[in-house]
Amino acid sequence: MKSLAAFLALKGSDRWLLMEASLMLACVRGALHVVSIDRLRKWTGHVRPGRRPADRIIWAVRAAARRVPGTTCLSSALSLQRMLSSNGHRSQIHIGVAREASVFIAHAWLVHDGNVVIGEEEHERYTRLTAWEAREPFGSAG
Repeated sequence: MKSLAAFLALKGSDRWLLMEASLMLACVRGALHVVSIDRLRKWTGHVRPGRRPADRIIWAVRAAARRVPGTTCLSSALSLQRMLSSNGHRSQIHIGVAREASVFIAHAWLVHDGNVVIGEEEHERYTRLTAWEAREPFGSAG
């Protein structure tokens, strides 16, 4: 009940943004099972004009990620990159691995304006393998 009361106490634009972030997380989570990662990268990574401030988008995805079942660091990073890029903000998804006992574990984190905003917990212990940058399509100004 506290979550519902907190949700209803939000201003309308924040409620809408939180619902959009929740839907985005669910869609990306499902897409990870049926769509190639290369196709998802392209979908999330083209910066377009937009007006929402990055800090509100980051807040919404982080809040939704705590509540949408089955959310992973990768689905959170892809969702946030899509929402940021759709509103004119650049970002980079980093993918890294670490060795734990006798197995490798993977982690994804998103960097915006030089700060890790998704997946920040212990990202330093992972060796970065690649980074996917959201940027304007070829031929665009910028």
